[in-house]
Amino acid sequence: MSDDQSKVTGRDRVVAAYKGGFADRVPAYPIAGSFAGCLDGLSIEEYCTNPTRAARAMLNYYERYQPDIMIAFNDLAKEAEAVGCRVKYSDYVVPSIDRHVLQDDKGRLATLEVPDPLKDARLPAFLEQCAALSAARLPSGLGAVLTGPWTIAMLMRNPELMCLDTIDDPPFVHDLMRFSTEYAKRFGDAVVGTKIGLSYTDPTASCSLVGPDTYREFIKPYHKELVDYFRAKKVGTTVHICGTTHQIHEDLVDVGFVAITIDLDQQGDPALKVDQLDKLVTLGNQRGVVAIGNVDVTIFERATQAEIEAEVRRCIDTVGKRSRFVLSTSCELPPRANPDCVKWMMDAARDYGRYDRILSA
Repeated sequence: MSDDQSKVTGRDRVVAAYKGGFADRVPAYPIAGSFAGCLDGLSIEEYCTNPTRAARAMLNYYERYQPDIMIAFNDLAKEAEAVGCRVKYSDYVVPSIDRHVLQDDKGRLATLEVPDPLKDARLPAFLEQCAALSAARLPSGLGAVLTGPWTIAMLMRNPELMCLDTIDDPPFVHDLMRFSTEYAKRFGDAVVGTKIGLSYTDPTASCSLVGPDTYREFIKPYHKELVDYFRAKKVGTTVHICGTTHQIHEDLVDVGFVAITIDLDQQGDPALKVDQLDKLVTLGNQRGVVAIGNVDVTIFERATQAEIEAEVRRCIDTVGKRSRFVLSTSCELPPRANPDCVKWMMDAARDYGRYDRILSA
């Protein structure tokens, strides 16, 4: 790291990007959840259930890689678990739901209550993790990753059945979305109380799964309700959606998200694929929204240094001299990612992402 870079904090870089300006280099961070725990010798289950050890692992991860944004993130199953679903843990992949509370009887929705973030299941433990990261006062941007309302609803019902419900029983889908949106608000309020930023990940809202029309009818109104709720409290919200999203970039900007993090375009036909990063950065610079992405995370278990560096260069070259961009992985790091791959990404960002090089090119 150069002397000039050492004087500029990660938070400085992020603030500059959000304001449409430039610091010393492109801000960069990998999306790290269970990877940080595995790096610290924890099992995935231990990382997701022990907030004290999880927070220590995250701080050790920060010291090792010095990312410009730190996130409190364990798994996307905890919200569904707290409302009655069952979580399945693995030694190699992130936790998942193997019993959906509404799978056999969607009428049960009328009997459910929104969980209390201060009391129910693992929600208080996650708040403890958020508070610990906030108390560390790291010189980086700081945020928490919560599960978005569509994915909460999907996990409560069962993704396959939920997709059928959008055709066979739209009123039920809207009822469930009203429940999950209230849930997302309530948990978000608790997270904001720890003085940490707010990000929702709604991976199943992807056009790779449900399509743009479904997004506009069943998801967008609730995303907007969520964003407007926190905007009234002067809190900006970020969203991450997996897979193909370029068909709904305009919708996500219209909703009011302050930043949008994107995956790779996962359409099967190469002729249909779009450079999602270029499309989003163009739109974001027109509309004052930050684009975050999209180094291919699927290679982080096996890639060479040259392959990681090539991915970083691809993203930075795509953005060019435009601002409102944060370099990140396309999705969450695999729990068993090669630690060297993460280092190579951050090293390449610090070198190739220098604005003195980019702006004078």
